[in-house]
Amino acid sequence: MRICLVAHFKHNPLEGDIGTKNVAYYLSKELSKRHEILQIDVRGINSWRKIKAFKPQIIHFVLGPSTLGLIIAKAFKIWHTGAKVIMSAPNPFLRFKMFLPLFKPDLILTQSQHYEEIFVKLGFKTEFLPNGVDVEKFSPASSGLKERIKDKYGIDANKFVILHVGPIIERRNIRLLGNLQEGDNQVLIIGRIPFEEDIYKSLSDKGCLVWIKQFENIEEIYKMCDCYVFPTPPINTTASIDIPLSVLEAMACNLPVITTRFGALPRIFDEGGGFFFAEREEDFFKKIEDLKKGNPKVKTREKVLPYSWGNIVRELEEIYAGG
Repeated sequence: MRICLVAHFKHNPLEGDIGTKNVAYYLSKELSKRHEILQIDVRGINSWRKIKAFKPQIIHFVLGPSTLGLIIAKAFKIWHTGAKVIMSAPNPFLRFKMFLPLFKPDLILTQSQHYEEIFVKLGFKTEFLPNGVDVEKFSPASSGLKERIKDKYGIDANKFVILHVGPIIERRNIRLLGNLQEGDNQVLIIGRIPFEEDIYKSLSDKGCLVWIKQFENIEEIYKMCDCYVFPTPPINTTASIDIPLSVLEAMACNLPVITTRFGALPRIFDEGGGFFFAEREEDFFKKIEDLKKGNPKVKTREKVLPYSWGNIVRELEEIYAGG
């Protein structure tokens, strides 16, 4: 199958919406094992001739999408009449909704029920397709490895390390992490630019470790930690993609995860086996204390294995082949 993927393929890994960009990267990587793939950076408007020469059967946009993205996808549909136009919607940002039915692609791949309902009401055809995780790269730490990695990064081996990966911005409710920095807890935040200076300073002043840099082996960071926390309120729908990759990566490393009921997480995961939903700030404190006491047995990797990128792309191939 000839598949043209349109996304932000050229980017600084420390800037912007890396969640959506990483989704595009992994889809391209897996699809290229069995199909002809043409990658088009969304800014490459001068690529029309290249796309036409490729004669794609599928044109798949992996954007937010935004309203502009839907308009661009509609233009592709008009100019490449032989191709099926599909758009992933991991983090929609929709304006002027009354006009959106004019720009419908053939299919929208949704994640959260919230956005699925919006698209359905607007008359879009939808299918549910979750994000995936690289279960080979992200795996549990072997015996003794956690301590060695902590030593490598200068982390006290006796600390209970609480991890969060993502932008340091107000709407992520990131300040809550500063309140978890107490006793033998060590909060570690892997951020990116741009970030909000006042939040960065507040977290640092409380003793949180805030590292804004690219890690070639980010899986090492997960492996040395004891717990992953995702505090973003469900109402802040634009603060992250609907299924945060960091949550899946932490689970693949078999870390306990404490999260709000954000996006599509409640749709694909039930509580239990070290996976917790927190409704209030005090819930985060309580769950962390339970974990430090050795309860419960953690089986988050078992929960996330069905969402390997290999499995997700096989589902996507069935969608491509469908009517």
